[in-house]
Amino acid sequence: MRRFMIVSPVKANTVLEATPAADSHPSVTASATSNAMAMYIQSILIVCLCMLLELVSSLDPILELHPGDKAHQKQSALRHLPGSGTLSTIILQGTVLSPFGPFDPGYVYVRDGRIARIGVGHGPHCGKQRATIIDCKGSVITPGFINLHEHVEYSLIDPLLDTGERYGARNEWREGLNNKSRREPKVIAGTERNATAWGELRHLFSGTTSIVGNGYIPGLTRNLDGIGGLGEDLKASVNQMANFPLDDRSGILRLGDCDYGPNAVRQGGTDGLLRYMAHIGEGISAQAHNEFRCLSSQTFDTTPRADGSGISVDIITPSLVVIQANSLPKEDFDMIARRGAKVVWSPRSNIALYGSTLDVTYLLKAGIAVALGTDWLPSGSATMSREARCAKSAMESIYNTTIDAETLWQMMTIDAARVAGFDDQIGSLEVGKLADIAVWGGDTKFDPYARAIFAPMENVELVMRGGEILLTSSALNLHLEAAGCERVLFGAVEKSVCVESALNTTFAAFQSALQGRYPAILPGVPRDEPTCEPVIGQ
Repeated sequence: MRRFMIVSPVKANTVLEATPAADSHPSVTASATSNAMAMYIQSILIVCLCMLLELVSSLDPILELHPGDKAHQKQSALRHLPGSGTLSTIILQGTVLSPFGPFDPGYVYVRDGRIARIGVGHGPHCGKQRATIIDCKGSVITPGFINLHEHVEYSLIDPLLDTGERYGARNEWREGLNNKSRREPKVIAGTERNATAWGELRHLFSGTTSIVGNGYIPGLTRNLDGIGGLGEDLKASVNQMANFPLDDRSGILRLGDCDYGPNAVRQGGTDGLLRYMAHIGEGISAQAHNEFRCLSSQTFDTTPRADGSGISVDIITPSLVVIQANSLPKEDFDMIARRGAKVVWSPRSNIALYGSTLDVTYLLKAGIAVALGTDWLPSGSATMSREARCAKSAMESIYNTTIDAETLWQMMTIDAARVAGFDDQIGSLEVGKLADIAVWGGDTKFDPYARAIFAPMENVELVMRGGEILLTSSALNLHLEAAGCERVLFGAVEKSVCVESALNTTFAAFQSALQGRYPAILPGVPRDEPTCEPVIGQ
């Protein structure tokens, strides 16, 4: 049975049954008793009303999801309203990016790590006394970003210098094939754990709460490609990341056949997986496109090698997530759409390495679920916000097409959750979902979606994962020091970061140990950022 803590108008020291003093007049005693009884009845009615409101909203939360009039504030005014609540129950008030559009003013009611209610206004009348109220007036409250393409073990390596050389397929820059310059960075042995933690911190500090990163550190971002990295509150089947589904890591390029490595994915090899997330067709050449041909038809190459490998397979199913895919023509995307497969798009890395990227508007019109991903630090974006800026710029410069901020926001939130197979638990601010939330400040004259996805890192005001606050503006004064939080400068702006339990050390000590490495805190434009300027007409 649900329990409710309601603060009634009856004060704690009110005596509901009055005992008359020796000299009390009977009429006075009766009057006092009558007044006390009236107050008692009133308190009971309030409790019943609050219980009814709680019950109705839990049965049909849509009752509170009515878009209101927008009334943009002049400035972001993040503040903590003192109360008797705890951090297990939080009400965030501000401009809420809901599944129904922006609620301004709106609120998100978080209880025990999940979203208990969302609506227009400043929150439920019942329950406020047991909640910590965070007034984000003028700020944007959004689901935490979901980054479905990262290689966090490379997070201590600086971005590659742009030599002007562009490639046709990834094994050209990886292994120097086709007389190209070999550019693949190498991870220093023994640095993988620190690099993974450093990369997750960089994303967490920029509003990303989930990644697919080829590795994980429990307690920072969620890692959707490994059961151990999901977090105790997120339940799912297995996702598998395949960097080399054709077993071509050693440096193999083919054209017209499928004679890649002996351990390429076999027919039926992806059955039973929630998602098979594979790098396919990365590049712009026919050799890059050959990868898709070998994975989308059982008749393309039917001649096996002596060990049985080397034949084509068809793995284009709803569980397939194609990462990169920039060499695919429209007819291949039509097949992906028909089969219900998904795509992860990383425009900055595409442009930095190959000079161009795919026309994502064609995929969206075809009905393909598309997620945005940063790829990795050497040739991609340091944060999801920088990737969103590149995505918008690339569509304008290559295809003369405008992609709006709301569409990009969807690729970073609910569509990303859908691509990864977790849209029933994360990716949107809906009742029952996990409270993975970011709050962004900035100039209120801009569209709220643009403020959320294009903002620099210093504009992030709060990040929580499963209701646990991992970063907050120091101006909130939430007194989180006892929870392992410490104050850190993001440029000229002070934040409180709460990551000590995950790192097993303070952030300051961890940062000091990695002095000289590419930073995790990147206010403004990240230094040495790879180019997003395409090579037109190649």
